[in-house]
Amino acid sequence: MRSLLNFLLRFKTLILFLVLEAVALIMITTSHNYHETVLYGVSRNITGFVAERVEKGTYYFRLREVNEELVTENTMLRKRLTELTSGLQEGFIPVRDSVSGVNYTYLNARVISNSVNKQKNFITLDKGSRHGVTTGMGVASPSGVVGVVVGVSRNYSVVMSLLNTDFRLSARIARNDYYGSLAWDGTNYRYARLSEIPHHVSVNEGDIIVTSGYSAIFPAGLMTGTLTGEQKRGGDFVSLKVLLSADFKKLTDVYIIGNLTKDERENLEMEVVQ
Repeated sequence: MRSLLNFLLRFKTLILFLVLEAVALIMITTSHNYHETVLYGVSRNITGFVAERVEKGTYYFRLREVNEELVTENTMLRKRLTELTSGLQEGFIPVRDSVSGVNYTYLNARVISNSVNKQKNFITLDKGSRHGVTTGMGVASPSGVVGVVVGVSRNYSVVMSLLNTDFRLSARIARNDYYGSLAWDGTNYRYARLSEIPHHVSVNEGDIIVTSGYSAIFPAGLMTGTLTGEQKRGGDFVSLKVLLSADFKKLTDVYIIGNLTKDERENLEMEVVQ
């Protein structure tokens, strides 16, 4: 209280001046329509300017939430597609990816064999060549990326799991689109590492990791995992720990993804390199 009284006594002249100015402005604006209109216009412009800046700032800080909502919605739609087509048709269901414009096909499959406790884990599915499955096709669950088909017989196919130290996936941070290489380090089956991310990139715990779409195997935007906040720095890049969205100990139903333009793209890229 003493500090407040000292403050008022010290600046009493300035405070009295500001109060009298405010009273004078109020008297002028209330007694003359012109001044009232001008003051109203100025205050409206200031309020509009502030409101616009606040709205832009709020929208910017909501971008991460918007990205999370879009990824969640995408995952739910793919799950719904799987549920609708399950048991109704044999063979691949064609779907045109709205992001890249590439035509993909989706085939439901059931996991009949799976491992998570080795350095090189594989998964066996109940679909094979007679169902249209070929090597190099991607495999995902409603929760996230699972792996790539590496072997096919008439009735079965074998998938190199994401939980395989030889597996590499091109993935990106959904919030800012910076991409790197996602790989499993052979330890905990729930975590992988996203490497080759530049030091200057801003990352936050909980950032969503999705497929980049740069390979001819997976469409862009497939859920992969979320950042845990743990980082390893070395050289010009940082390695980020990722909590995988797919729980490989609970895999039962998956879908096999075929890219109808995969051969065309790979042949063209091979011709250019040679």
